[in-house]
Amino acid sequence: MIPWSATPLFRRSKAVRMACLGALPLLLAAQALPPVPDLTALPELSSLGELLPFRPMTLEPGPEGNVPIRLRGRNVQEGPEGWTLVEGAVESPDLLLLADHIHYSAKTGQLEARGHIRMEGPGLRLRCERLAMDYKARSGEAWAMELELPPNWVLRSQKVVFNTLKHWEFEKVELSPCPQENPGWKAKLSKLKVDLNGYAKIWNLWIWVGNVPTFYYLPYALYPAKPDRTSGLLPMSFALSGPLGTSLGVPYYQVMGNSADATLAPEFYTRQGILWGGEFRWNPEPTHQGSIQGQYIKQRIETPDEQGVLRREKRYRFSIKELWQREDGWQLTADVNQASDALLDADYGKGLSRLGGTSFDSALYVGKNFPWASFNVTAAEQQTYFLPDDTSFYRADFPTSMRRQTLPSFQGRLYPIPFGAFYLDGGLRLSRLAYKLDQGPNKPRADYAWGRNDLFARVQGRLGQWGPFRADLQTEARFTHYSATLRTPYFSADGAPDNSSLDPALDPFLVDGPGIGRVLGSARIQMSAPPIGRHFPNAHIGGYTGELKHVMDPYFAVIANTRSAAEGRLPRFDEVDSQPGVNNSAAGERSLELGVKQHILGRAVPAVPFLDLVRWRISTRYHFSSILLSDGRYKKGWASLDNDIDVEPNDKLRISFRRSSDVNDSSADNSLSADYRGKDGSRISLAYFSTGINRFLVRQKGIQLGALQRLWDDRVRLEIQSNYDFHNKTFATSQIALAYLTPCVSTSLRYSHLAIRVPGSPSKEDRLDLVFTLRSLGDLISWKF
Repeated sequence: MIPWSATPLFRRSKAVRMACLGALPLLLAAQALPPVPDLTALPELSSLGELLPFRPMTLEPGPEGNVPIRLRGRNVQEGPEGWTLVEGAVESPDLLLLADHIHYSAKTGQLEARGHIRMEGPGLRLRCERLAMDYKARSGEAWAMELELPPNWVLRSQKVVFNTLKHWEFEKVELSPCPQENPGWKAKLSKLKVDLNGYAKIWNLWIWVGNVPTFYYLPYALYPAKPDRTSGLLPMSFALSGPLGTSLGVPYYQVMGNSADATLAPEFYTRQGILWGGEFRWNPEPTHQGSIQGQYIKQRIETPDEQGVLRREKRYRFSIKELWQREDGWQLTADVNQASDALLDADYGKGLSRLGGTSFDSALYVGKNFPWASFNVTAAEQQTYFLPDDTSFYRADFPTSMRRQTLPSFQGRLYPIPFGAFYLDGGLRLSRLAYKLDQGPNKPRADYAWGRNDLFARVQGRLGQWGPFRADLQTEARFTHYSATLRTPYFSADGAPDNSSLDPALDPFLVDGPGIGRVLGSARIQMSAPPIGRHFPNAHIGGYTGELKHVMDPYFAVIANTRSAAEGRLPRFDEVDSQPGVNNSAAGERSLELGVKQHILGRAVPAVPFLDLVRWRISTRYHFSSILLSDGRYKKGWASLDNDIDVEPNDKLRISFRRSSDVNDSSADNSLSADYRGKDGSRISLAYFSTGINRFLVRQKGIQLGALQRLWDDRVRLEIQSNYDFHNKTFATSQIALAYLTPCVSTSLRYSHLAIRVPGSPSKEDRLDLVFTLRSLGDLISWKF
């Protein structure tokens, strides 16, 4: 078969074709046929080669049989023995080949290509300069080639031999995850065998950073090569550390079917022993996933306990996460976190970079939502660690750690139901609560548990509308039964103003007194005035020019709650105990609440909508009778004056101010924060805080700073995190990191300081980390000083 584009008809010039069309009427007239219309105005027709860039072609059968392909190109020439094309493409059902010159022999089935070769197929992308292959058997050789391996690796080799498109043998290989011609790092190999359905076998692997060789050398290795999850060794980690010694980690990854896998990641420290670590994950369906991970070490270096006996410290941490959302509405959520101390990550991890996210809270939830109600079972634990010499938060005689547990809580909730002009809702909660106090080594742990059953019903809605004024009503009835109360009436129930006897060390947590029941009635009426506003069509304030609106929404409310005679004996576990009334009001509260909400809206031009630039809320309460606050103090008269201000002039800057000041004395809680984000991703956050109202806490005052600066097209990054304590005149935590980034390589120098240490911790308070990180490989090496 001769290609269409090579037939004589399409090789004729336009003049020859028009001459033939001009002679056609004479031939028709000689046969007594009507003349044809004038064709000289017809547009120039496209050749079939342009209309059909790929055309089917059946080759002559050779020893291997027929090979159906499509081809296109320039100077296509074919004959009984094969075909040749220039600057073209060859396509079969599973392969596409492009090259400057391609020749195919129908007799032998051999294909040869030269110049700018690109071959693509399922899971295959290859580029080379010369190719010789058996097109049907998919075997052959390639020279000066580049192969893309999943998920993001690029392989370059002088020569490769392949039996199929899944089995390759390379010589003198360079492997890198960097797409650049001169990658930031690469691995040089003397030989490589790859099975894209299995593993890659590696000989004499040597890692180079730029043009500099490193110590990382492996005489032989086995690595997963297929895109699917495959069991095998993961890249090693190596670190040098003064207090911990030199460490070496060799993680192993194991696939457990299509929906589960596990990673075993032990790390050997020359001075402390082996830190065992691992993770197990499962994901049987899109709505069900979970994981278990943990770490454990029995430190080799012995530390003295309170009696002076040397003991090897056992340290651990583990977490369990589970999420299961069924289609019928049931949901199961679990998040369990346990640890021997607070600083295992800081000692054996990456310092403060993970300290801020460390959490020892655990929770379990099982429940279902119905159209009219919800039901759930919950369990929770909050664990907090303290130090004997830590006076920043609690007194020196406070326990070393405390667990606050809900074991468990059964809750049913009725959604709001229309009841005339009002709505009715309610709920029932049956709970088992506990305090567990760890008082230190060789001291018994103090455990206190009690049951609490709570039932409430609430009616709320609009009471009436009188012109521009509106009245809203909330009423609530609550019954709570306690199986145990405080050992002694730690909180005086008579409302005495003398708070000097408060002792926050242990007494508020000793719950082993007789049981009691509490009945509470609560009501709140709120009167809202119409919004008051003023318009500024041409405002010029602090560099801002545009249209402004100032809107004020004042309100006042009256609250009246009953009180139980046993208020002083009730433990303060959560809001059910301390704020059981409507709108989080206290038992026995009779108060007047005053407040005003303000908004400043602005826009630069009339055609755009107004933006909420400033939000400001001011509120306070006047207590006609003494109330017991959640921290054990009594309050009568004016309560704290609360100010909440948020300023957002644009999408880059945000300023927030919070202040709660006691009207009767100088105590106050203040916080001021500012956040700014630049166009290049740089950011800075500054926060000031001061606490003085809560009697359980010593007065605190400090500054928190966080910043990230990107320089020179993000090749250099400077990151700062710091927390300064004014009372102790020291940095509680601080970290400064400087990183230099090149394609696929990161070099970072990080200084961190941690003022609070766990007894027996091998780490220093001041630490310096120098880390070299390679893309897709991880930390090549790190030094900890």
